[in-house]
Amino acid sequence: GKDLLYTRLRAGNMDNVFGGAGTYGLFAQEYGFDSGNAVVVNRLYYSFPIGENFTVVGGPVVRMDDMLAVWPSAYPSDMTYDFFTYAGAPGAYNLALGGGAGVIFTTGDFSLSTSYLSTNANDSNPNTGGFMTDGAGSSATTQIAYAPSNWGVAAAYTYASGDNGVGLYAGNASFPADLASLLGVSNSFGLSAWWMPEESGLIPSVSTGFGVTYINTDNLGVDDVDAELYSWYIGLEWDDVFTDGNSLGLAFGQPTWVGKVTGDDGALGNIEDTPGYAWELFYKFQVTDNISVTPAITYLSKPFPSQDSDGLNALSGLIKTQFKF
Repeated sequence: GKDLLYTRLRAGNMDNVFGGAGTYGLFAQEYGFDSGNAVVVNRLYYSFPIGENFTVVGGPVVRMDDMLAVWPSAYPSDMTYDFFTYAGAPGAYNLALGGGAGVIFTTGDFSLSTSYLSTNANDSNPNTGGFMTDGAGSSATTQIAYAPSNWGVAAAYTYASGDNGVGLYAGNASFPADLASLLGVSNSFGLSAWWMPEESGLIPSVSTGFGVTYINTDNLGVDDVDAELYSWYIGLEWDDVFTDGNSLGLAFGQPTWVGKVTGDDGALGNIEDTPGYAWELFYKFQVTDNISVTPAITYLSKPFPSQDSDGLNALSGLIKTQFKF
């Protein structure tokens, strides 16, 4: 009753929306998963306590949020746009997946988590992979959180070796920001807060977060040319709307963009960006204990790369049906 061996087998044939990467990355939906119709081991890790205050988590297929004491958001209960599931700071909460380990310390409502993983830990060549090697796809995260029962605040820092492939997921960033995150070592910071009413009613839960990522490009031979990436969001959710079990959600924010380049922007391919906006509105019908139907409307003011802020926009809709058994 104290330790946990966690294994997740997952399969899918949905390559997200519009391919889920590259040019159309911001259309990505959180639940999109493509394994080529194969069943894959999507998680495999072990968690056990040491004394009353410490927990150790580690395994060959563990995600960075599996090694956090607190997920710093109350939004959303039903997943649609991927960007809104990262607590406003996709750089700090990059959800990197690989082989790694972490330690969680908790005392009362306070927690401290620290972890390291390598996205290519299964590659035994230290030049192209491994664990804490020059070729490792390293991602190291430390989070400090204070979280009583119905509210909380958390700050996180993540070091990621973007030059070894640990960048932003395309569903969280403009195309220039996605490319910038892979140019060099990144240092990301996130500050998130959330509050939930004690009883469902007219007052929604409120979640918000802000993130900044600093990219160091010395490895490209362009010294003193660095980039800064920014993101933020606000999410509101009402529980038990019209009937018990149903929920209504509304979120808006700005997916990660390149807000500042120091030095010669041309050396990085003129990646400096202008921010776009995203929002979503969903209503989850709990049809039975096992079936839910969620219609949603989503909007992007700047869905495509290298476009002006007054360029094309995208309004779309979806209906998601979920069976649990």
